Amino acid sequence: MTNTRESLVHLVTIDDLSSVQMMSSKLGIPQEEVRTLLTELTQEGILNGYLTEDGKRYFKHDAKVSEAPVIQGREDVPDFMKFDTRPGKIAALFGLVVAVIGSYGLMTAGDNIPMENFGAALMLIGVAVIMAGCFYISMRKTPS
Repeated sequence: MTNTRESLVHLVTIDDLSSVQMMSSKLGIPQEEVRTLLTELTQEGILNGYLTEDGKRYFKHDAKVSEAPVIQGREDVPDFMKFDTRPGKIAALFGLVVAVIGSYGLMTAGDNIPMENFGAALMLIGVAVIMAGCFYISMRKTPS
């Protein structure tokens, strides 16, 4: 058996992994190749299970329900869920600070028209930066 096939058998039998997408990312091969290998291993009798109709999961026939309590472990996050929101949060926070400074300048300007204009412009720029930061955060890709 090749190294990829042994790794796939290990993922299914020992790690109890059923997601074809997760198997594909752990092995570094395309999902279609994982499906083909699972079908071959099942036909050879090495694995005892079946692929779902949509081909996204592989379930074992001999799966047993454990009596042990469930212990939450560290999950491996799939690639499509990895997204760094820090730049968007930093931009939104910076925009909030600019908007607060602009509104403070607007409130304390009194009868000074140029100061009022500067405060209003600064406040609107801050709101625009907040919106840009929120837009960046909302651009997280969803799974297809």
